[in-house]
Amino acid sequence: MPQDSFIPTLNKTGFMTSSMDPFSQKFVEFASQYNDPVLEIGCAFGVASIPALQRGLTVYANDMDARHLDILEEDTPVECRGRLNKLVGVFPADVPLENETFRAVLSCRVFHFFSGGDIETSFKRIYDALMPGGKFFLVSETPYLGNFQKFIPIYEKRKKDGHPWPGVIEDLSVYNPKRLADLPKMFNFLDPEVLTRESLKAGFTVDKVETFARTDFPPDLQLDGRESVGLIAEKPQ
Repeated sequence: MPQDSFIPTLNKTGFMTSSMDPFSQKFVEFASQYNDPVLEIGCAFGVASIPALQRGLTVYANDMDARHLDILEEDTPVECRGRLNKLVGVFPADVPLENETFRAVLSCRVFHFFSGGDIETSFKRIYDALMPGGKFFLVSETPYLGNFQKFIPIYEKRKKDGHPWPGVIEDLSVYNPKRLADLPKMFNFLDPEVLTRESLKAGFTVDKVETFARTDFPPDLQLDGRESVGLIAEKPQ
């Protein structure tokens, strides 16, 4: 895997960070208390999947690009590869999941590429796929990023007006982000309120939801310590 701190995906649909954020770390720590399978949605090159495998977990790693999963497999220690299961497909449409299969599910920096409808569907699919007492760990971007400052007033007005998806941008080129060449056209910035709403709607209880600083992001993306939002949601026993 490339060793840069902010790595473009091979199919130009986003970036992967080269280290785990606090919520991804909590995913590994929580799941390591059990012997049950876990799922990472949109794992890219496996920055969280590999540590989970190294802790002895059986990992189902999903990505839309089979090349990413091949790199993940190559980077996985040989003694762990028997517990790696590769799931190629675009979530949620192309990735069938069995009910009550996973102790924990992680999706890191993926949901902001989804439409509102796909986010609603994803929450329900993940809820069904988790065992009772299982947890969903999610990390996404907020609009509070250095190269999207022009969008922040629009987002804040939409929130004030009660827009259900205030962070949607249909065409990123309008805001001319520096990294447009490595991003899809549509973006859906998320926040604690939207993630709480969708969690509760799907049946989860919310253990934790908060924005947090991304000092690991390149300087042009950092803003005021609210660059990302993290969620931990639990399926009731």
